[in-house]
Amino acid sequence: MSRFSPVRRPGRAISVAGAAALLLFALLAACGPSEEERTNTARAEAWAELEEAQAALNARRAELEQLRAQAAAPAEGEDAEALAAQADVLDEEVGDEGDALRQKLVNFINEAGWELGGEMNEEQRAVFAMMSSEQMQVAQEYVVKGGDYRQAIEIVKRAQVNDPDNPELAARLARYEADRYVTAERLAEVKVGMTEAEVEAVLGKVFHSYVRNFSEDDVFAWFYPRDPEQHGVNAAVGVFFREDDRKVYRTNLNAVEGKVEEEE
Repeated sequence: MSRFSPVRRPGRAISVAGAAALLLFALLAACGPSEEERTNTARAEAWAELEEAQAALNARRAELEQLRAQAAAPAEGEDAEALAAQADVLDEEVGDEGDALRQKLVNFINEAGWELGGEMNEEQRAVFAMMSSEQMQVAQEYVVKGGDYRQAIEIVKRAQVNDPDNPELAARLARYEADRYVTAERLAEVKVGMTEAEVEAVLGKVFHSYVRNFSEDDVFAWFYPRDPEQHGVNAAVGVFFREDDRKVYRTNLNAVEGKVEEEE
């Protein structure tokens, strides 16, 4: 015997189902993450992406350093010019990637709306540590590519404003300040017959404004500043090369005499 089931009115069935769905949605919404939780989750994901991007970029930087070393001292059978060209291409790519990462970091910091200057929380310390490491990369490029210690020091000092307790910044600043001026001891390491690359390995890259050509004598010279507090303003040592073989033929500790500023 079949069981009788009453026929439900279509309108009634839909109304009850709709009400149930609304109730379920309300319950799910009440149990879902809050706006603050969603914001925190989004920031955590964004930070993880920044960490991943920096790790990948640092791997590319290591590859670039290796390629530069190969180009400077190629093994037997390697083409130095080809290696240098590869390094130049990779250097351009790495530079663009670094710029992009630093811009993302700036956006991340600005979106946080932090009140800076007080005690930093764990997130702030991590973010500014990453920013500091990126700024040190920029500073090092000024030193390696252009011998511009003044600009490099300024970059590190600006980084210290927001990351004052970072020991790596302090160590980098001390190193740049020590290397900025050439001492008699460092100049003594430069020997007659050295190539330009060998001089750079001892004294660093010469700043472009401190290179002089003496065409009448077929020589050129690199000038490196001395400490102005000890030797006067604009004091510099000189390393002189012959044009024909581009090797050192003499050095001069007092190539440019410093000027003592008179006190007012």
